[in-house]
Amino acid sequence: MMRTRLTGSLFDWENIDLITVGTFAALIRVSTYLITICGGGMNPIAFILKNIMITGLLVVLCHKVSRPGVLTLYMLVNYLFSLALTGNMPISVPTLIICALLADLIICYGSRVHRNSAILAGVLFYKLSSVSVGFAWQFLVVREDPRLMLMPLAIVMIGSIGYILGLPVGMKLLKELRHAGIVRN
Repeated sequence: MMRTRLTGSLFDWENIDLITVGTFAALIRVSTYLITICGGGMNPIAFILKNIMITGLLVVLCHKVSRPGVLTLYMLVNYLFSLALTGNMPISVPTLIICALLADLIICYGSRVHRNSAILAGVLFYKLSSVSVGFAWQFLVVREDPRLMLMPLAIVMIGSIGYILGLPVGMKLLKELRHAGIVRN
């Protein structure tokens, strides 16, 4: 397989890495839609399972594509999918980019000490900070009565359980994929 590089950009990416990020973004999007549909909508169990799947696959993606900026690129591709499929508002993109860049910094600088822990911390920071940004944006929209945010707060807390449970699931999935030879050390 010929490996060509995308040069002249902020990061030095190979084509296979770009394809992998796009494939994982599509895989995460399709699998979460399937979990939501098969789970009967957005009930708490389906919501937790969806978040476990997202976090687990992000852990595998960060190990498979070990380049700076992988979460930022994932966020941009994922947002383009969301924009095309559901018509999300582009107003939250700048804050999501900041969350992804900070998570990438956590992974880059933490990898000098312990790579697995840095990836787990970066993925957890990315997911919790992006959800917190969305929650804060909704709070600004309904600021005339803060009691309207009690139910979304409960939903965010239930979703956070899925993000935390997804970290060990991602490490177990990574171990199995390494054993199968799909992800290399």
